[in-house]
Amino acid sequence: MRIYLTGADGLLGSALTGALRENPRTAAWQVLGVSRGDFDIVDAAALRASVMGFVPDVVIHTAAHAIVDDCEADPKLALRVNVAGVCNVVDACRRVGSRLVYISTDYVFDGADTPAGGYRETDTPNPLNVYGLTKLAGERTSALLPDHLTIRTSWLFGGTDERVDAVLATVRQAERGERPQLIADQYSLPTYTEDLAQAIVFLLTRKRPVTGTIHVANMGTASWYEVGAHVLTVLDPELAATFEPVPVALDDCAYLGRRPRNSTLNTDRLAALGHIMPDWRDAVRRFCGRFGRADAGLLPVRAFDMRSS
Repeated sequence: MRIYLTGADGLLGSALTGALRENPRTAAWQVLGVSRGDFDIVDAAALRASVMGFVPDVVIHTAAHAIVDDCEADPKLALRVNVAGVCNVVDACRRVGSRLVYISTDYVFDGADTPAGGYRETDTPNPLNVYGLTKLAGERTSALLPDHLTIRTSWLFGGTDERVDAVLATVRQAERGERPQLIADQYSLPTYTEDLAQAIVFLLTRKRPVTGTIHVANMGTASWYEVGAHVLTVLDPELAATFEPVPVALDDCAYLGRRPRNSTLNTDRLAALGHIMPDWRDAVRRFCGRFGRADAGLLPVRAFDMRSS
């Protein structure tokens, strides 16, 4: 198999590159990862030349403009990257006969009246913000290709940039002795990029191609406040008992783009195929294992000088 991966240096792209390399079933696959350092996804000629030069069996399109308020502030840029960019990918796939795997988001739903068990793949999207609208447009464009696969996921964490990773941001704030302020009344499925990457490998290695739309996320609905409290417990239970995050209401946040109140995804289709995602608590524990505990001397002492605050 020959895999072409856009956004290879991003939050998911990095994890997926590692997962493909480490899994015995995919270790021999040829993987070409590209990122913005190679060319801009909106440069149709550059993308076409790159894809046609590699002739992949599958293109996995993870590249996107995913910062919600930046999309709201600059809709033209969001349209260029998240819509025109997808059009370029679809065109390149069509020229070489590649199958397309497109990564989408829970933000295609409005979260106003979440069905019991979460949104299913067949539920009607209704985005509240520019980001969600452009990602939905990308889904519709991807669906023009035969045997395409759209993977919707939610609330990714597991990267190296705290500006776009709420779990990492909580860890770093604890290290700096800052009390995290986290939204307590917005809910979805926090998803570890490593677990999402493993699920994508599972889907790619099925004897029969998985097509259409599928929801992939860690199990268990939570708010970022609940996630942050668990992060502190994992890092140091004593700290967590005396130094809880500050709960914040979604309506009190000065966001440019509206957020869905509860965008929980139903992952029954993935489970029926034979892949059960871990609970988000387990995923957070594994991610935080990278950072160690205070009593092991792996976190700065100043992080624990806030107990009297």
